[in-house]
Amino acid sequence: MEKLKIYVTAHIADVLAKDAENFEFYKKDGRTLNKNALLTKIVVHYSGRFSREQASLADFLARKLHAAGSEAAKALPAIFDRLNERAAATDGEKFDVPLSLKPTKESEPVIDYIEAYSLSGRTLSEYFRSLFAAYASLPQDKREEIVFKAQYDALSEAIRRKKKVFLTTAAKAAMEISPYALSGSKEELHLYLIGMGRTCFPLRLSRIASVTLLPDDAVFPEEQVRLAEKMIRYGPQFACRTGEGKVLVELTPQGEKKFRKLYVHRPVPVKAEGCRLWFDCSHFQIVQYFERFGKDARVIYPESVRNAIVSFHRRALAAYGELPPKQDPM
Repeated sequence: MEKLKIYVTAHIADVLAKDAENFEFYKKDGRTLNKNALLTKIVVHYSGRFSREQASLADFLARKLHAAGSEAAKALPAIFDRLNERAAATDGEKFDVPLSLKPTKESEPVIDYIEAYSLSGRTLSEYFRSLFAAYASLPQDKREEIVFKAQYDALSEAIRRKKKVFLTTAAKAAMEISPYALSGSKEELHLYLIGMGRTCFPLRLSRIASVTLLPDDAVFPEEQVRLAEKMIRYGPQFACRTGEGKVLVELTPQGEKKFRKLYVHRPVPVKAEGCRLWFDCSHFQIVQYFERFGKDARVIYPESVRNAIVSFHRRALAAYGELPPKQDPM
């Protein structure tokens, strides 16, 4: 099967390129993005759902137009094409950025099926342009769910049945865990599996290579469930640890402005009194977030979190030759 050329808007091309990077689709050299591998996953995992959604919309339009009269019904193909075109270029962008889709053993049967049953008078290029436009319109965590559908479906089934799984990661690690929940970050950036074993920990869905269901029942220790629920509530990408207490942070007026503006990975306060904020989330999340504030945020307690941020700034100063580094307490 020959390589397909598909023209999309610059926005769609940018979303696909960023997903290839965010979901870590690289060639064997570990540096060059493998965009065709990402496009293959989208075609294989999303085309069925996309075709069903298109058919449902077409059926709805057909029924409405037929009710209006036979002449109106004749306009259905033109209306449908226009809807797809507007969805693919919401701001009047041109379809002038080429994508190359090289069929693989995985995608060839799917492409054959699309060509036989799903085109409805369109060319393959037009179909894929609409497919990639619909994909690009979704939040990033929903796109991650599509690309890693096999892992998502297997984990969802294990969670539903409360069974353990054996999984491998992209980093070649292997483990047996009890999958507790799949949860998205507040920023809708990534999906995370919260698993339990010796500890409660998160794994990004895009970094899980394979999932095998096991016959053993999952085990959810009470303390780990408490930690897991806290992670779901405040940010699944940050592991909560037993014994971590509340954190009190005091902000300057400039720090309050930064807190409102810096949304990514922002912790949710459980209490606020003026410039003082109390948090009950992962201490690592607090450190990562407030390191960026410099003098505009001061951790009052606990001492371990305050010292971790002080250590971060000491190492930064040491890099400029002003202070010797001290051991990081965290």
